[in-house]
Amino acid sequence: MKIRKAKPEDVPAIAKVHVDAWLETYRGIVPDPYLNRLSYKKRERLWEENIKKYNISVIETEEDGVFGFATWDGGSSGGEYDSELSSLYILKKYHRQGAGRLLLSSTFRELKERGHRNLVVKVLSENPARYFYEKMGAEKVEEVSISVEGKRIMETIYSWKIDGREY
Repeated sequence: MKIRKAKPEDVPAIAKVHVDAWLETYRGIVPDPYLNRLSYKKRERLWEENIKKYNISVIETEEDGVFGFATWDGGSSGGEYDSELSSLYILKKYHRQGAGRLLLSSTFRELKERGHRNLVVKVLSENPARYFYEKMGAEKVEEVSISVEGKRIMETIYSWKIDGREY
């Protein structure tokens, strides 16, 4: 597994991972009409813009190419936090193989190098990935209710302090 900065030519692979990971993870949590409207083309347009604005790392193998990515930005919608992990998606085939840990650790190192002090992430409370964040030392900040297709869904907000730890 190799982590590197995303390049514009990665956009189709990032869009595919984004859609596939949502379908694998959120079926039964997010309403089907929302999930059924997801498309690779629409997500490609989104990521063509995102790659210009955000810090995006991809994780890949020689055999399968890009199978996951993480996106972070300085500043956040979380008030006192100076950075936000806006996405971390890994295809289910690669779960529990250390890919998420590698991507998140790489993000921590980059944040630390750039002088960031803390990181926040918002995750749907029913998403099993929230336990990954807890295992990675995230502290629960609060739980809020959001609406998707008229369905109220709980979202958990976690944070980390970026300190002297080795990642």
